[in-house]
Amino acid sequence: MSSKLNDKSVSRGIRNNNPGNLIRTSNKWIGKIPYDQSTDTKFEQFVSLEYGVRAMILDLINDINKGKNTIRKLISEYAPAFENNTLAYINSVSASLNVTPDYQLKVIDSGLILLLAKAIIKVENGKDAVHVTDGIIKSAISLVGNKKLANIEVKNTVKSGSFPYVLELAVFFYSVATIFLW
Repeated sequence: MSSKLNDKSVSRGIRNNNPGNLIRTSNKWIGKIPYDQSTDTKFEQFVSLEYGVRAMILDLINDINKGKNTIRKLISEYAPAFENNTLAYINSVSASLNVTPDYQLKVIDSGLILLLAKAIIKVENGKDAVHVTDGIIKSAISLVGNKKLANIEVKNTVKSGSFPYVLELAVFFYSVATIFLW
């Protein structure tokens, strides 16, 4: 697990291990730091970035399930205009996903969740978004698991811990083939 907890050299979302900048609520998120131990009075803090990303993903899935099933509706709920430039946020996320703001989200798979999480984390944390790698997001997706909800189907197609090993094996076999076939 990765943690930047209380690292003052990074943005608030990253130093809270909460790159989605979820506001403090009564939700009993796994990995949530209890309020009496938290150093932030407005935003949630988590023991690791993975748990912070997991909470963000679950919050997004819940909003989509409640009918916020377009980028415009989802981001308007997630980042309301009274505290954000919501239109710019919607346009940034839509562009990152290469969809229109009114594209309807029906099947939520790990590929879409990865892109959506990366886009939101980039808007929320700017240049410090680099601290939240694809590997961290994939670990968070694995922590979410598969969910069947009323209005959408959420599919986790990421095998826990397998991607880095598959990539390493592919590089290894490519290297061996290059050496022997050269």
